[in-house]
Amino acid sequence: VENINKMSKEKLNRLKLILYSTFLWGIFAHGMMIFNKFSYHDDAGLFEYGLTYSLGRWMLGLIGDFVTFLFGSGYYSVPLFYGIFTIAFIAGITMLLVDLFEIENKWLIIGLSGVMVVYPAITSTLGYMFVAPYFLFGTMVGVFGVCLACRSRKWYEIVAGLFLTGCSVGIYQAYIPIYVSVILFYAIKKTSEKRDAEWKDFFLLAVKSLGSCIGFMVVYFIGNQIALAITGVKLSDYQGINDMGKTSIRGYLHRILVAYKEFLLPTDGTSANMYPFSSDVVYKLLLLAIAAASVCLLYHCFKKSWGICLQMCAFMACIPLAVNFIYFMCDPAQVDSIMAYGSVSIFVYLVWILDSGFPAEMAEAVTKINLKSSLVNVCIVLVMLLNIMLCRFDNICYLKAEYLQMQTISYFTVLASQIKSTEGFTPNTPVAYVNEYGKYDYTTANIPQFKEIDLVPYGYSNLLNNYAWKITMKMWCNFDPELASASDYEELPEVQEMPAYPSDGSIRMIDGVVVVKF
Repeated sequence: VENINKMSKEKLNRLKLILYSTFLWGIFAHGMMIFNKFSYHDDAGLFEYGLTYSLGRWMLGLIGDFVTFLFGSGYYSVPLFYGIFTIAFIAGITMLLVDLFEIENKWLIIGLSGVMVVYPAITSTLGYMFVAPYFLFGTMVGVFGVCLACRSRKWYEIVAGLFLTGCSVGIYQAYIPIYVSVILFYAIKKTSEKRDAEWKDFFLLAVKSLGSCIGFMVVYFIGNQIALAITGVKLSDYQGINDMGKTSIRGYLHRILVAYKEFLLPTDGTSANMYPFSSDVVYKLLLLAIAAASVCLLYHCFKKSWGICLQMCAFMACIPLAVNFIYFMCDPAQVDSIMAYGSVSIFVYLVWILDSGFPAEMAEAVTKINLKSSLVNVCIVLVMLLNIMLCRFDNICYLKAEYLQMQTISYFTVLASQIKSTEGFTPNTPVAYVNEYGKYDYTTANIPQFKEIDLVPYGYSNLLNNYAWKITMKMWCNFDPELASASDYEELPEVQEMPAYPSDGSIRMIDGVVVVKF
């Protein structure tokens, strides 16, 4: 009983450590977003939780409707409330993973808690604040389902776990790589603990792991078809949603190669690159540490049985594909930063192999040093350094967000003022915007330092031609006039002769309508 109480207290202390660490790292990285309101692009409307059934997010639609019913009010995109819950759900994910992989080293736990919350994919997700807590809640439920399915031997518990994970995919599909990675890592963990090869057990574990992945996807697709049939909605072609996973044999091979390439050498200058600036150097050093620890673990397994070593090699070879499974799921060209959170899973493997997977006795007899202790200490320093670098990058993204929002408000405030100053304008005067997505202003400031920020939705050079510009003008500039059809005016000779805004004469009253030509 005393041992049980001691273990329970140690486990509780680890959970507290994760909670405190996640919130400290989270505020450090995302405080600027949480304690302010940056609202543009998809978040400009403030009162929507986005498309659901048409994007295959059937569970998001159900949960969104339930939350609206629960609170008895419409939907609101509130940063502090949603931001705190988002961080809390990330802490929950980390708790589940630390418990599943039996990680005990406090500094490794602090490092993992940090990277899980400061990862640029979370920064990107918080740019869509209206849906961020839903996505991370879904991920927490999905990871819980995977943990339940991995640990359980009772068929109904496995089915329950896969059902939960399938439902979580119905909230956001891009987090599938997290579930696939956790299943794979757990298979590696169980194989490393074996004392003899037992190929039958290996194949059963492989079949269970693959079956688990197929199982939760079956749940997702069944739920999606039911939702589409009931609502009468058709899947959108946005980001390849309507043909997810469909391509030719050559296409699959290309996607697999991209997944491995992006794991080893992330492409700089793309939205999906999670290691901006010099943080990619730290990531590559950590990859070397992972490789060194993995080799030592393989050697340890080889000493027990060459069969176990081969089995471990088979599973380990799949790690890059599992971590970057998003590149296999859809066209690699469509992958952006909000879809790249699955790649954070490699740090779960790193922490596990350093904490309990790495054989402590390796190389001590030869080198007279504790190789495990040395490698763990080096990796702790590197992970902490990476977290600090990513925190800085996150804050730069939010700095750009504030700049973009203020620039947009300034531009449209001036535009609204000039429209209202047009001779003959009244509150009931319609406005027609000709060439509304062709806005260009040579006087707009160009900040070259911000060009390095490619993360969505912060990668825009400006938001003047964003699809939600009229919503932004309404919500943040208090200007929401009646709109006239631009097509009724764009071919008129007098409109053709008008210069483009902001030149003098680009705003004219024509037949009782204010025409603005961009």
